[in-house]
Amino acid sequence: MGLESGRGAAPPRARPRKVETGAFESNGGNAEKPGRVLRTARVRRTPEQSLAVVRRQLQAYADRRVFGGFSERPPVAGRYRFRFSWLGTDPLALDYTPASGTFVFRALLPHVPARSVLCADLAAFVAGRASTRLPPHRRVDRRRARVRCIAARGAVSVELVATRNFHDYGVNRVVNLVHEIFLYLQEYQPEYLWTNFAAPEE
Repeated sequence: MGLESGRGAAPPRARPRKVETGAFESNGGNAEKPGRVLRTARVRRTPEQSLAVVRRQLQAYADRRVFGGFSERPPVAGRYRFRFSWLGTDPLALDYTPASGTFVFRALLPHVPARSVLCADLAAFVAGRASTRLPPHRRVDRRRARVRCIAARGAVSVELVATRNFHDYGVNRVVNLVHEIFLYLQEYQPEYLWTNFAAPEE
């Protein structure tokens, strides 16, 4: 069952048990606290320094057992790839390019045609994470990062591009964003998770 794009449809009657996401700080990195004014003056980091910060934050998720089997692949053309088990049965791949601040969960959601209702709903949901109606600890601050879905070859990737010196914020936001996407799918598209992520049916 699909949702009508851009409309809040009622969830299907059958709902799966939650996909295990682990517990992590939803306002980690340098997430803004409610009522706090964002300060723009920061020490300018080099790409090497940003890489070290991102590595440290991802390793912290692994140390807290949010991620399993955490590993890093050798870089290719300035892009670093981290692999870990988290949602579902197959390892996830997170690409990070320090020079541009780009984070990509590549082919995160398989078997989603580009012109499908599900693809449109996911794109709208991800874009909505930047809404000022959301509390700061759940919002993607447009001053620090931008997000989008990329549909290609029958799969959906999730991309976040962090502004300079906010790569620590970016890695926290992209992990939280993926977590929220799976909560959304559990609520409104459980059949997709049953089929593609072996989520158990209740």
